[in-house]
Parts: sequence; C-alpha cells; structure tokens
Amino acid sequence: MLLIVISAFMHALWNSIGKRSATGVSFYVWAMVAGSVIFSPLLIINWQQVLQLPAPFWWLLLVSGGFQCIYTSGLAKAYQSAELSLIYPLARALPVLVVPVFVLIIYGESRLSNTHIAAIAMIATGALVLPINRWRSWDVRGYFTPAVCWAVVAALGTAGYSLTDSAALKIMRDNGWSAFEAGSSFVILQAIIVILCMLPVLKFGFKEKFEWPENKSSILLAGLFIVGTYLVVLIGMAMVEEVSYVVALRQLSIPIGVAIGVFWLKEKISLPRLQGVGIMLLGLLLISI
Repeated sequence: MLLIVISAFMHALWNSIGKRSATGVSFYVWAMVAGSVIFSPLLIINWQQVLQLPAPFWWLLLVSGGFQCIYTSGLAKAYQSAELSLIYPLARALPVLVVPVFVLIIYGESRLSNTHIAAIAMIATGALVLPINRWRSWDVRGYFTPAVCWAVVAALGTAGYSLTDSAALKIMRDNGWSAFEAGSSFVILQAIIVILCMLPVLKFGFKEKFEWPENKSSILLAGLFIVGTYLVVLIGMAMVEEVSYVVALRQLSIPIGVAIGVFWLKEKISLPRLQGVGIMLLGLLLISI
C-alpha cells in the first residue's frame, strides 16, 4: 500500500509536467528515453537472469509495450485539447472498472469481496463526477468529445498493460526473482520496447519528428518520474495476487492530480468536482481495509 501511495504522488506529478510542457507525443517518447537511461543500471545488474527468462515472458513484454504505446499516445493527444482536471480522472478511473472484468473473464474468478467491488464502483463514480462544472448543466454529450475519446484510449491502454505486466511479473517471480529484481528489470525492458514501438507511430501515425527537444529539464524530470513511478508500481504488483487491488489503489493520484491542476496549473474547481473527490476518497478508504 505504501509503495502504491508513493507512486500515486509521482504519477500525478509527471502528468502535470506533461500537461504543462509537452507539445506533442514526442515529449513522452523522449521522457521514456531519459528515464530508461537513468534507471538502466538496475537492468545491467540482472542481465544474465533476464536472458534466461522463458519465451512466454517475452511475448507478454511485447504486448505490454504495445499497450503502453496506446496509453502514451492517448494521454498525449488528450492533454493537447483539454484540462488536466478533466482528462486525468477519466484516464485513471476507467481501468478500475475494466481490469476486474478482464481478470474475471481470463481467470474465471476474482478475489475481490463485495466491499471491494463497492469501493471500486465509488472510485469510478467519483472520477466521472469530477469533470462536471455544474449539476444543472450536466449533459452526457459532454463526454463525447475528441479529448474524452483519447482519454478512453489511454484508459484501455492502462487496463491492457496492467494485466500483461502482472502476468509477466508472475513468470519472473516463479523463476526465483525477488519483487525488486522483477520490477526494476521489467520497467527498463518495457521502456525500451515502448521507445522502439513509438518511433514509427510518431513518424507515420502522428507525423511528428523525433528531434532533440528544447525543454530538456522538463523531459529529464518527467522521465525520472515516469519510469520511477512504474518501477514502484511493479514492485508492489509483484507482491500481490490480485492486480485489481493495485489498479484501484493507484487512483489516489486522481484527487492529487486535480489539486495540482487547480493550484499549479490554475484550473477552475467546482462543487461537483469536490464532491467527486470526496466519493473517491471514501472508496479508497474501503479498498484499503
């Protein structure tokens, strides 16, 4: 729980940096390059063990990298046309609903209790309330915008890589890796795959040039937090059997992200958004019991 709470703060910070500094998808690719270089010694230490991992692990790594590309692309495009306090809650909340359903479909069972299911529903409901400025002006059509669609794409990417990463980490743990060894090595391997996958996406999908960036300090800081955040998450994920717990608890970053949007990015806050934060905090309290 402590690791996931720490990662929630770090995640909200790098998203706010991206919202403030990014001019396109290439910002996040450069940040991934910076993060992978910073943390590369963690992979070098375990390189011989990495080469001994079975084939299913490598397939899961490739699929995970693909989902990470979907997530990064969706998030970057969404932030180009909407506020942090709108996109961030949506992108973070939807996986809370999707992951437990996928776990149930794939494994045929779930370790979630009725209390935890209620908590997940509260977290998702609270997040969906956050974008509302006034209850009287609420309109479901407000969710059907390009920015919201990109946020949904990011959320689906999050759900996908959460499940594949959990399965890959289980293979590593079954092969004698500690939680730290598995998390620290996997996060670098995943970053490398994401970079390789994103280069053609940048050129042919978004028509962006992968040129040396001007905002180097923002990229270095974002890279430190992007890779560092998921390193902490993976270590925590390697310690649990039910990935839905991790995905749900990570949503603590939603109220943090909203607060950053208000106090740092000077975005407006409304009563429904405050109520949404309150609902989510109650859900987070239930999920931690």
